Amino acid sequence: MRDNPAKANKGQVFEIIIKQQNEIYKRRGIANIQKICTPWKVIRNGKDIVSAFPEEKSTLDFRGTVKGGIPVSFDCKETEDENGLPLKYIKQHQVDYIRYALVLDEASFILCYIKPLNKYYAINGYSVIESWDKWQANKGKRGYNTIPIEKMIEIKPSNGNYCDYLPALVFSRC
Repeated sequence: MRDNPAKANKGQVFEIIIKQQNEIYKRRGIANIQKICTPWKVIRNGKDIVSAFPEEKSTLDFRGTVKGGIPVSFDCKETEDENGLPLKYIKQHQVDYIRYALVLDEASFILCYIKPLNKYYAINGYSVIESWDKWQANKGKRGYNTIPIEKMIEIKPSNGNYCDYLPALVFSRC
């Protein structure tokens, strides 16, 4: 069960935008990237659903391949913080996945929408790991709990696509 049911759909609009962008990539023959669904265990009492919970921890939100055989994996995060992405929004298993994906030469990253700025950003996997490791080593100290906006790559609209994230990340092999 979620910590706060009011936040159950947080980031859903951002994911829809990314799904639309992925369809554009697919139609243009640039990439085939799919949303990865978390498997859920449903508890029933007869026909009624009594409860539901994730069966296992998911990896990242999206996985796929870019033309040329480049594997990609990424997660989408949304924040109200103008300074960057709070690390509490990222889970340990996601960092572990990014860490291992990078070892295998997979382009792994986080896309971030900063609502007050109405801007999209990308955070390469190495920056995610570096920020996470510093945060873990400095728990409770100020200045370590956010991936600062300075470590992010702004995703600017191109060719009519308002969230064309691949050029900045994959082709520079983050």
